[in-house]
Amino acid sequence: MTRPAVPLIPSAVVTTSWDDGHVLDIRLAEMLAARGIRGTFYIAPENTELAAAERLGADGWRELAENFEIGGHTLSHRRLTTLSLADADAEIRTGKARLEEATGRPVSSFCYPGGRYREHHVTLLRQAGFHGARTVRRLSTGPVADPFAMRTTVQARPHVRDWPGVAALHGGRPVPSIRCMNWATLAVTLFDRVLAAGGVFHLWGHSWEINSLRQWDRLTRVLDHIGNRPGVRYLANGELLAGPGGSVRQP
Repeated sequence: MTRPAVPLIPSAVVTTSWDDGHVLDIRLAEMLAARGIRGTFYIAPENTELAAAERLGADGWRELAENFEIGGHTLSHRRLTTLSLADADAEIRTGKARLEEATGRPVSSFCYPGGRYREHHVTLLRQAGFHGARTVRRLSTGPVADPFAMRTTVQARPHVRDWPGVAALHGGRPVPSIRCMNWATLAVTLFDRVLAAGGVFHLWGHSWEINSLRQWDRLTRVLDHIGNRPGVRYLANGELLAGPGGSVRQP
């Protein structure tokens, strides 16, 4: 007797990324590790937007690098679009070199400070040895189409500007859209879609912002929901970039 074909299980991938290099990144890393979730920490070694006491130092970078990918985020977190080409190049290369020297590991993923960049910055990143870069664009659950314009799914904070996109995800229906204006509810909803249909679920944020907005409980809820799932592949951002098309790396 011919057995019925076994349906293929959709490929669900989870990645996370965390920006700036704050001391609370260590707390965040412990939460991720406890749930089997991988990710990338994008660090600006001399981030001028953080007080010196708030910046994670070289010992912290090394601690994170034991279990997570370390990514470049410039040296001082200045927006690339405000700098001359020479200064932007120096920010990109010096930040990368500092992290590599401290951790002894290659730094090949980048995140644009403030999400701001132009095409010539992509050229600088390629020349500096980066393989891809993450933006701050949200509400994507598809594969990586452009390795230097990596999109995300949800940021760990409320975003009123996401309203039109959230409404579109629900066919314009107001009730589920309103519910999903809570970022944690939105994250759970979109993860469940990826789990059912396949795709990439990308959660990102800032540990200092989660703390200042008192979002730790919501983050815990989301991580509990997406973590330790059989059949889900947990990857760092850099592991998503397998080739020129940015297709998801196969196990």
